[in-house]
Amino acid sequence: MSTTTERVTAADAHAWGGLDESTARAVLEEALAAATGEGVTFADVRLVEAEEERLYTDLRGELDERREHNAGLGVRVLRDGVWGFASASLDGPGTAQAVARRAVAAAAAAAGTAPVVLAPREPTSGTWSVPVDVDPFEVSAGERHDLLQRIVRAASVPGLVRSVTAGLNAKRQHKHYADSEGSRQSQHLVETGAMLLAVAADERGAQRRSFPNSFHGNTAAAGWEYVLGLGLEDEATRVGEEAVALLGAPQAPGGTADVVIGPAQLALQIHESVGHALELDRILGDETNFAGRSWVQPDDIGSLRYGSPAMNVVADPTVPGTRGSFAFDDEGTPATRHALIEKGVLRDVLSSRDAVARHGGETTGAARADGWAWLPVCFATNVYLEPGEGSLDELLDRMGDGYYADDNRTWSIDDRRMAFQFGTEAAWEVKNGKRGRLLRGFSYGGLTPQFWGSLEAVAGPEEFKAYGMPCGKGEPKQWGFLGHGASPSLFRGISTGVAR
Repeated sequence: MSTTTERVTAADAHAWGGLDESTARAVLEEALAAATGEGVTFADVRLVEAEEERLYTDLRGELDERREHNAGLGVRVLRDGVWGFASASLDGPGTAQAVARRAVAAAAAAAGTAPVVLAPREPTSGTWSVPVDVDPFEVSAGERHDLLQRIVRAASVPGLVRSVTAGLNAKRQHKHYADSEGSRQSQHLVETGAMLLAVAADERGAQRRSFPNSFHGNTAAAGWEYVLGLGLEDEATRVGEEAVALLGAPQAPGGTADVVIGPAQLALQIHESVGHALELDRILGDETNFAGRSWVQPDDIGSLRYGSPAMNVVADPTVPGTRGSFAFDDEGTPATRHALIEKGVLRDVLSSRDAVARHGGETTGAARADGWAWLPVCFATNVYLEPGEGSLDELLDRMGDGYYADDNRTWSIDDRRMAFQFGTEAAWEVKNGKRGRLLRGFSYGGLTPQFWGSLEAVAGPEEFKAYGMPCGKGEPKQWGFLGHGASPSLFRGISTGVAR
């Protein structure tokens, strides 16, 4: 049985923490004033306070609840064309001035490395907040625990379900930014999410189903209302039944086939074979030692045939409600919509100011950092495949015979984001445009340009779904939190059965 707490709504959801606007501004100005000296041409300061809560349970009914809080300062200085960076927790020793001086000293110590130039940009100031109907941090422990227990019970009704994990997560952040060019910005973020994973097993093996996405669930830039809108109990019943049904389902055959891929699987496909491939630091070779490069070359930008004319990919952090939604990236560039791929042709990439200065053009505002302790790097923002027309049923009818596959089970892609293979949790045989038998072990693979070149049609906006997901990058590694979305899409003649 659910209970209802006294809700804390919109404006109050951002009234938390130990830094009010005036205190934060004073810390920023103190650091900026100290980030000076001979040869210093630029400095920026990020002050971030973050709080995160995660709650999980399983068939045993035990609750694993974690709550973390941190606040700190990161100062970046460009001295004689060389970056220096320093950071510190606000509850540790030292002052904002001391952090800034360490950043200047770090730049001096790195003298002689390749000079950095920043693309020009007008200073921009402002305040932005994620709209929140219900503050997830004010939902009672009893209500959250009760919801998770009901989800687990619903998913575990079929006897062969051996394992169920359900989780809820929420995060809130105050992000303040200032730079020596005059920008002064404050952003107040709230995100809320949920996950469910059921595993069925018997002598035939083990099969899994998940919701709302197999890749760490799904998280939105929104309040508790997002979780309530997921219909988790109803979906849990379906997830448990499908996990058991997969045990007796026939193996998906290999070969060459037409396939409609669902939005959850496409979100990861976009992330791996488009988002990462279009990070300009990768294209320029900055990530070679750790995350790898890209099959895209710098001279390709603006003219490369990336996919079919049905492929239109956009980076747009101004779309509300996603994990890649914001008003300013983590080096203060205002969020705007950028067409990355138009009718299959590569038009732009995900860039930061220093990366784009080496290549030319304007930054797409994709410099992002996992809090105050990391330098911003090129990361996806909210990158999605633009919808086309029609419903999923109409798309299946257009395909005729083939498969419908969704929800990622396994993936592998090379360090140039070219050759890949993906396995899905579930697939259905499609005959004469109608979904039929459930199949297990479906997989597909290919090369990025050939795969996207086989895209024939994308379903309409009524079928579009967005997913928030984490991703690691950089050295030292940091997490990026971003959004990808798509409508179900029809691909002709792709290789299947590649991951047995």
